[in-house]
Amino acid sequence: MFLRRIALPLALLAAAPVSAQTAPPPAISKSHEAAAARVVDKLWPLGTYRRMMDGTMSKMMDSMMESMFGMKASDMAPPGGQDASAKDTGDKTMLEVAEARDPHFRERMKIFMDVMMKEMIPLVEKIEPGIRESLTRVYARDYSERQLAELDAFLGTPTGQVFGQRWMMSFVDPEMVSNMSKIAPTMMQAMPEIMKKVEAATAHLPPPPPPEGQ
Repeated sequence: MFLRRIALPLALLAAAPVSAQTAPPPAISKSHEAAAARVVDKLWPLGTYRRMMDGTMSKMMDSMMESMFGMKASDMAPPGGQDASAKDTGDKTMLEVAEARDPHFRERMKIFMDVMMKEMIPLVEKIEPGIRESLTRVYARDYSERQLAELDAFLGTPTGQVFGQRWMMSFVDPEMVSNMSKIAPTMMQAMPEIMKKVEAATAHLPPPPPPEGQ
């Protein structure tokens, strides 16, 4: 039960970029870092997070939630068959099940997502300078000064300026959102089979201790 509860958060964490480093980064010259900073300034100007999250990101989250709650509750059955709660829901979607318990569920969820996105904007703006600094160091390591100068020259052209302005925003474009919203139901549908494999792989271990209070 514990593994099933944490499976989705762990899967999402595994899908995120790994930021930890196993070895100290190589020394970077000031001129090299400055060249990388000029490229980052054009690709990720301050305020990019706000542009992504102010309306656009909330629409993406709405789409993902609609996709996930559009799944049938029976698709969420644990490995080995349906439990009693899944049998009771029949072919109802997760949204239908939730609204049967709370008629205001959809409105409540919409308000929750809107408030959360609004409150997250000032939080991510606080970390944005650090993100830009990290990206600068990454670019300085991954590209030579000559390559960075070529990128900077391209980003200074009319076409490059349009590319730079749209680079990050393309990840929250409706076309991308439509495809990204499919990940939640796809992952949830795959989870029972994944958990079967996890249980088989951990069969040699003693059962985990019960939750506190039980």
